[in-house]
Amino acid sequence: MSAALLDDASALRGKKVGYYTGSFDPLHLGHQHVIEKALSNGLVDYILVYPAPGGDDFKNRSALYLRQKMLASVYEEHPRVLVTLWTPKELQDQFFALGEEVEVIGIIGSDVVTEKLMGPDPILSAKYRKVFMRGISLPEKHFHDTVGAIMALKAHAFIVSLRGGIDLSYLDQKIYDRPILGFIESTEHSSTQVREAIERGEPFEHLVSFPVQALIKREGMYGFDKEVL
Repeated sequence: MSAALLDDASALRGKKVGYYTGSFDPLHLGHQHVIEKALSNGLVDYILVYPAPGGDDFKNRSALYLRQKMLASVYEEHPRVLVTLWTPKELQDQFFALGEEVEVIGIIGSDVVTEKLMGPDPILSAKYRKVFMRGISLPEKHFHDTVGAIMALKAHAFIVSLRGGIDLSYLDQKIYDRPILGFIESTEHSSTQVREAIERGEPFEHLVSFPVQALIKREGMYGFDKEVL
């Protein structure tokens, strides 16, 4: 199986696969910490890192191909971290064909739990839980967008990265009807922090790995001035 590019899901039969989706705009050391800990703690066999495709009103993200290049540049030699060029529909079709032969574990931030899945508005949270990583057959309007990425795969359980020292022990190791396999103490890095540092012309290299630094500078991402190179 290619670690850099997942192009055949059948190779994942009998495995536990972490599904880590988000903007990754950019991928920072906090994201990489979560990935490394989920693997080293034995919570999953592989991790599929899937950048949000866009097509929603949530954020004005960088081009998908740049974020995919970013992930590939960091993990191209990693035997257990996977990226793919599949659309959400293609991703779902590949995993649906395997049925229950692959166990998908959602990797999410604590903010998703407190703001969405178990948020202050019980009605909105109930609606969100019905579709979030439920593996619901995608309608055509979500074949290529971020909503499709969130819906595409059925997560049997979750790994939660804890941000800002938040305590989720009150959840009793589950998010409604699905168990929490483990918690990972996250670093204080954020993509917003990286972007804002670049916009202000401040050092940002301590927040991202070298391949990400190189891509940002080469492509002039987030307003980086290529003339300073």
